[in-house]
Amino acid sequence: MNKENYILKTENLVAGYGEHIVLNEVSFVLEKGEILVIIGQNGSGKSTLLKTLSGLIRKKSGNTWLKKQSGNNILPHQFVRNGISYFTQGGLIMPALSVLEHLELAALQSGFKPEKTSFNNTFAEFPKLKELLKQKAGNLSGGERQLLSFGILLMQRTDIWLLDEPTAGLSPDMVQFSADFLRRKNYEGITMLIVEHNMDVAFGL
Repeated sequence: MNKENYILKTENLVAGYGEHIVLNEVSFVLEKGEILVIIGQNGSGKSTLLKTLSGLIRKKSGNTWLKKQSGNNILPHQFVRNGISYFTQGGLIMPALSVLEHLELAALQSGFKPEKTSFNNTFAEFPKLKELLKQKAGNLSGGERQLLSFGILLMQRTDIWLLDEPTAGLSPDMVQFSADFLRRKNYEGITMLIVEHNMDVAFGL
Protein backbone atom coordinates (compact mmCIF):
# COMPACT_ATOMS: atom_id res chain seq x y z
CA MET A 1 0.00 0.00 0.00
CA ASN A 2 1.36 3.38 -1.03
CA LYS A 3 0.78 5.59 2.00
CA GLU A 4 1.27 8.74 -0.09
CA ASN A 5 -1.61 7.82 -2.42
CA TYR A 6 -4.14 8.95 0.14
CA ILE A 7 -7.40 10.76 -0.45
CA LEU A 8 -8.11 11.26 3.27
CA LYS A 9 -5.56 11.25 6.09
CA THR A 10 -5.48 12.08 9.77
CA GLU A 11 -2.43 12.45 11.98
CA ASN A 12 -2.62 12.48 15.79
CA LEU A 13 -6.18 13.81 15.73
CA VAL A 14 -7.52 14.85 19.15
CA ALA A 15 -11.13 15.98 19.58
CA GLY A 16 -14.01 15.89 22.02
CA TYR A 17 -16.66 17.95 23.78
CA GLY A 18 -15.57 20.67 26.17
CA GLU A 19 -12.84 19.24 28.36
CA HIS A 20 -13.84 15.65 27.58
CA ILE A 21 -11.43 13.99 25.11
CA VAL A 22 -13.11 11.40 22.87
CA LEU A 23 -10.55 10.98 20.07
CA ASN A 24 -7.00 10.61 21.32
CA GLU A 25 -4.25 10.83 18.68
CA VAL A 26 -6.18 9.07 15.91
CA SER A 27 -4.17 8.45 12.75
CA PHE A 28 -5.25 6.63 9.60
CA VAL A 29 -4.91 6.75 5.83
CA LEU A 30 -7.71 6.18 3.32
CA GLU A 31 -6.63 5.65 -0.27
CA LYS A 32 -8.67 6.47 -3.35
CA GLY A 33 -11.24 3.76 -4.08
CA GLU A 34 -10.99 2.11 -0.65
CA ILE A 35 -13.68 1.42 1.92
CA LEU A 36 -12.59 1.87 5.53
CA VAL A 37 -15.13 0.80 8.15
CA ILE A 38 -14.91 2.07 11.73
CA ILE A 39 -16.40 -0.32 14.31
CA GLY A 40 -16.59 -0.13 18.09
CA GLN A 41 -18.84 0.10 21.11
CA ASN A 42 -21.38 2.87 21.61
CA GLY A 43 -19.64 5.96 22.95
CA SER A 44 -16.22 4.97 21.61
CA GLY A 45 -16.00 8.01 19.33
CA LYS A 46 -17.03 6.66 15.90
CA SER A 47 -19.54 9.40 15.12
CA THR A 48 -17.31 12.01 16.76
CA LEU A 49 -14.61 11.10 14.25
CA LEU A 50 -16.90 11.84 11.28
CA LYS A 51 -18.20 15.05 12.88
CA THR A 52 -14.64 16.23 13.43
CA LEU A 53 -13.59 15.42 9.87
CA SER A 54 -16.62 17.29 8.51
CA GLY A 55 -15.98 20.35 10.67
CA LEU A 56 -19.04 20.03 12.91
CA ILE A 57 -16.74 19.56 15.91
CA ARG A 58 -13.52 21.56 16.17
CA LYS A 59 -10.48 19.42 16.73
CA LYS A 60 -8.21 20.18 19.67
CA SER A 61 -4.99 19.18 17.92
CA GLY A 62 -3.64 17.07 15.09
CA ASN A 63 -4.05 17.42 11.34
CA THR A 64 -6.27 16.22 8.52
CA TRP A 65 -5.72 16.19 4.76
CA LEU A 66 -8.38 15.82 2.09
CA LYS A 67 -7.24 15.13 -1.46
CA LYS A 68 -3.71 16.22 -0.47
CA GLN A 69 -5.01 19.59 0.78
CA SER A 70 -5.16 20.58 4.43
CA GLY A 71 -8.62 19.88 5.81
CA ASN A 72 -8.01 21.84 8.99
CA ASN A 73 -9.88 24.95 7.90
CA ILE A 74 -12.65 23.59 5.65
CA LEU A 75 -16.08 24.58 6.97
CA PRO A 76 -19.03 22.13 6.90
CA HIS A 77 -20.86 23.97 4.11
CA GLN A 78 -17.76 23.78 1.91
CA PHE A 79 -17.44 20.00 2.04
CA VAL A 80 -19.72 19.07 -0.85
CA ARG A 81 -17.96 21.51 -3.18
CA ASN A 82 -14.71 19.80 -2.21
CA GLY A 83 -16.13 16.48 -3.36
CA ILE A 84 -17.10 15.08 0.05
CA SER A 85 -20.56 14.03 1.25
CA TYR A 86 -21.51 13.40 4.88
CA PHE A 87 -24.37 10.97 5.50
CA THR A 88 -25.53 11.64 9.06
CA GLN A 89 -27.02 8.91 11.21
CA GLY A 90 -30.70 8.59 10.31
CA GLY A 91 -30.20 10.07 6.85
CA LEU A 92 -30.11 13.53 5.32
CA ILE A 93 -33.80 14.34 5.69
CA MET A 94 -35.69 17.57 6.46
CA PRO A 95 -39.31 16.50 7.08
CA ALA A 96 -41.01 19.68 5.79
CA LEU A 97 -39.35 19.57 2.37
CA SER A 98 -40.51 17.49 -0.57
CA VAL A 99 -38.43 14.79 -2.20
CA LEU A 100 -37.91 17.09 -5.21
CA GLU A 101 -36.73 19.95 -2.99
CA HIS A 102 -34.20 17.66 -1.30
CA LEU A 103 -32.75 16.58 -4.64
CA GLU A 104 -32.64 20.14 -6.00
CA LEU A 105 -30.86 21.41 -2.87
CA ALA A 106 -28.36 18.55 -3.07
CA ALA A 107 -27.42 19.58 -6.61
CA LEU A 108 -27.09 23.24 -5.60
CA GLN A 109 -24.83 22.29 -2.67
CA SER A 110 -22.32 20.90 -5.13
CA GLY A 111 -22.28 24.10 -7.16
CA PHE A 112 -24.25 22.63 -10.05
CA LYS A 113 -27.69 23.68 -11.21
CA PRO A 114 -30.14 20.78 -11.01
CA GLU A 115 -29.75 19.10 -14.41
CA LYS A 116 -31.97 16.62 -16.19
CA THR A 117 -29.02 14.24 -16.55
CA SER A 118 -28.42 14.19 -12.80
CA PHE A 119 -32.09 13.53 -12.11
CA ASN A 120 -32.22 10.79 -14.74
CA ASN A 121 -29.14 9.08 -13.29
CA THR A 122 -30.67 9.20 -9.81
CA PHE A 123 -34.04 7.89 -11.00
CA ALA A 124 -32.30 5.11 -12.94
CA GLU A 125 -30.75 4.00 -9.65
CA PHE A 126 -33.93 4.54 -7.60
CA PRO A 127 -37.07 4.58 -9.81
CA LYS A 128 -39.26 4.81 -6.71
CA LEU A 129 -38.04 8.36 -6.04
CA LYS A 130 -39.60 9.58 -9.27
CA GLU A 131 -42.99 8.48 -7.95
CA LEU A 132 -42.41 10.32 -4.68
CA LEU A 133 -41.22 13.73 -5.92
CA LYS A 134 -44.13 15.71 -4.49
CA GLN A 135 -44.23 13.83 -1.18
CA LYS A 136 -43.02 15.55 1.99
CA ALA A 137 -40.02 13.73 3.40
CA GLY A 138 -41.70 13.54 6.80
CA ASN A 139 -44.39 11.30 5.30
CA LEU A 140 -41.97 8.76 3.83
CA SER A 141 -41.39 5.28 5.24
CA GLY A 142 -38.00 4.38 6.64
CA GLY A 143 -37.03 2.59 3.45
CA GLU A 144 -38.17 5.50 1.28
CA ARG A 145 -36.17 7.94 3.39
CA GLN A 146 -33.13 5.74 2.87
CA LEU A 147 -33.64 5.91 -0.90
CA LEU A 148 -33.91 9.69 -0.66
CA SER A 149 -30.73 9.93 1.42
CA PHE A 150 -28.86 7.86 -1.15
CA GLY A 151 -30.43 9.95 -3.93
CA ILE A 152 -29.04 13.07 -2.26
CA LEU A 153 -25.55 11.55 -2.31
CA LEU A 154 -25.89 10.90 -6.04
CA MET A 155 -27.16 14.43 -6.75
CA GLN A 156 -24.22 15.93 -4.86
CA ARG A 157 -21.86 14.26 -7.34
CA THR A 158 -19.07 13.73 -4.81
CA ASP A 159 -16.39 11.04 -4.81
CA ILE A 160 -15.77 10.67 -1.06
CA TRP A 161 -18.60 9.58 1.23
CA LEU A 162 -18.48 9.77 5.04
CA LEU A 163 -21.33 7.56 6.21
CA ASP A 164 -22.50 7.39 9.84
CA GLU A 165 -24.48 4.19 10.54
CA PRO A 166 -26.03 3.92 7.05
CA THR A 167 -27.98 0.75 7.94
CA ALA A 168 -29.22 1.73 11.43
CA GLY A 169 -32.92 1.11 12.07
CA LEU A 170 -33.58 -0.56 8.73
CA SER A 171 -35.37 -3.83 7.95
CA PRO A 172 -33.12 -6.79 7.02
CA ASP A 173 -34.08 -6.44 3.34
CA MET A 174 -33.24 -2.74 3.35
CA VAL A 175 -29.95 -3.41 5.14
CA GLN A 176 -28.98 -5.79 2.33
CA PHE A 177 -30.18 -3.31 -0.30
CA SER A 178 -28.08 -0.55 1.28
CA ALA A 179 -24.98 -2.73 1.53
CA ASP A 180 -25.33 -3.78 -2.11
CA PHE A 181 -25.73 -0.14 -3.18
CA LEU A 182 -22.63 0.98 -1.27
CA ARG A 183 -20.58 -1.91 -2.64
CA ARG A 184 -21.68 -1.09 -6.20
CA LYS A 185 -20.85 2.60 -5.83
CA ASN A 186 -17.44 1.70 -4.44
CA TYR A 187 -16.78 -0.44 -7.51
CA GLU A 188 -17.69 2.63 -9.57
CA GLY A 189 -15.02 4.69 -7.83
CA ILE A 190 -16.53 6.19 -4.67
CA THR A 191 -14.15 6.21 -1.69
CA MET A 192 -15.91 5.57 1.63
CA LEU A 193 -15.29 6.00 5.35
CA ILE A 194 -18.14 4.20 7.11
CA VAL A 195 -19.15 4.00 10.76
CA GLU A 196 -21.18 0.80 11.11
CA HIS A 197 -22.58 -1.22 14.02
CA ASN A 198 -23.68 -4.22 11.94
CA MET A 199 -20.68 -6.55 11.83
CA ASP A 200 -22.00 -8.54 8.85
CA VAL A 201 -22.32 -5.34 6.83
CA ALA A 202 -18.97 -4.02 8.03
CA PHE A 203 -16.96 -7.09 7.13
CA GLY A 204 -18.98 -7.67 3.96
CA LEU A 205 -17.97 -4.24 2.71
